[in-house]
Amino acid sequence: MIKGIGTDIVDVDRMTFDLMKRVLSLPEQEKYHAFNAESRKAEFLAGRFAIKEAISKALGSIDFPLSLNELIVLNDENGRPYLICEKLKNQRFHLSISHERHYAVGFCVIEEADL
Repeated sequence: MIKGIGTDIVDVDRMTFDLMKRVLSLPEQEKYHAFNAESRKAEFLAGRFAIKEAISKALGSIDFPLSLNELIVLNDENGRPYLICEKLKNQRFHLSISHERHYAVGFCVIEEADL
């Protein structure tokens, strides 16, 4: 059963170092710092910001008791993003992140997990 859908679009040029510290979890910050090019760092941050905003929209503001850096979005061996969050383990998240020049988009569908 689908419980929520959310999407968000972010301007890559608006990403800042201060925002990075508020948005990225520690594992994501490690990946961010591994990039050499500032443009790639900004693109990565924009994608993570967009997907976390999409997750919060899919959950609904009342059901979103977390800060963005508590959501850990990593990639599997095929590059697909996935969410790690102990507080949200009873739901299944389907995530997509896309980048195009100046913008990053995040899309999230939430299903009730099989218990």
